[in-house]
Order: sequence, then structure tokens, then C-alpha cells
Amino acid sequence: MTEAVPPGPLVVPERSWEDLLDFLDPARPGKRGAGRDAEAEARYLQIVRKLVCFFAGRGCRDAEDLAVECVLRVAGKCAALDASAREDRTGYFYGVARNVLHEWWRHELRDSRKRESLRMELARTGWVDGPSWSRKETVHRCLDHCMAKLGRRSCQLVLRYYGEEGGAKIESHRKLAAELGKSVNALRIEVHRIRAVLRQCVVRCVQPGPAGHPTTSHG
Repeated sequence: MTEAVPPGPLVVPERSWEDLLDFLDPARPGKRGAGRDAEAEARYLQIVRKLVCFFAGRGCRDAEDLAVECVLRVAGKCAALDASAREDRTGYFYGVARNVLHEWWRHELRDSRKRESLRMELARTGWVDGPSWSRKETVHRCLDHCMAKLGRRSCQLVLRYYGEEGGAKIESHRKLAAELGKSVNALRIEVHRIRAVLRQCVVRCVQPGPAGHPTTSHG
């Protein structure tokens, strides 16, 4: 894994960036000259690298983005923090990172349930090779690959459509159709077309090749 380039100050609003630098180096307000920000910026880069490792080490695919989210949250609070009472700056970032991590886990759990629901729906429409379809890890990998090819809107639409079960599904479809400004039937037709494209892609991906291994080419 290549080392990510930490986000620069432009990702943080200017006033919040100033507050963040003062938080990282409480002596900064009294400093003058070209090197005024040097210590704070060095601590900032070190903390971001640690945050990226924190998230990556816990299996987060978007470790860099989550690290940026932590920085933004801390920067937004710095003006109200008593920097003198917080000697462990890194520890404060880790506290925020744990909250961000828990949010990410909850999102991943919801997303995995939606994808499993979609996998079951694709299987329900018919499959010529039952054993291949039963290999969930392979199917999910192919499903991720094929959904990435759909485009962001189509991907989100089909996940939301199949994201609920039972009676909640009907209400979910009604709300989704209303958001899109179309009838439930028109929504159903659009999702059916997306599903057909998605299923064709997944079938090609999962279908065992000549050597008996699933075909997962990204070409």
C-alpha cells in the first residue's frame, strides 16, 4: 500500500484551519516569522498519517477519506476547546476517530445487508449454475465490480430499492419514487432495466472459466 498524501489546509475552512493549528501548537499565537506554522503543520501531518493507519488497520476501504473527516470534525471544534487542558492532542483525534469508525461500521452493516438482499434478488431471477451462485464471497466481489460499472446514480438507486424487507419495502419504494418525481411503476421499470444489466454482468463475472475458476476479469 502506497503512503497517502495527507490532505492540505485547503480542505479545511480558513478560520477552522487557524484554530486547528493553534490547537496543535498552543505556542503558535505568540510566534512570528516564516516558521510560525512549522511545528503545528508537522504535528498535523503526523496525526493524519496515524489516522490513516488507524482506519486502514481496521479494514476501512476509505481510510484517507475517514482521516480527513476526523480532521474536519476536530477543526470545527477547536475554537471551543481549551487547548491548555489537552496535552494529548493525538489522543483527542483518536477519540473522534473512534466515533467516525463506529459510524462507518454501521453504514457498512446497512450496505452489506442491502447487497445481500440484491444478491438474493438476482439469484431469484434464475441461475444456471447454482453452486457458483452459492459462493457468496465470489458473488459479492463480482457484484461490487459490476455495480461500480453502473454509475453512482444507478448503483444507489438499485441498493435503495432492494434495501428493505417486508412491509417496509412498499413504503420505501413509494418514498423513493416521490423523491425522483415518478410513479412507483415507472420506478419499478427503471430498476428492472438496471437489474437486467447488473445480472448479465455478474453472470459473466461469476461463470466458471475453463479451469473451473470464476471469471472475474475487470477488462
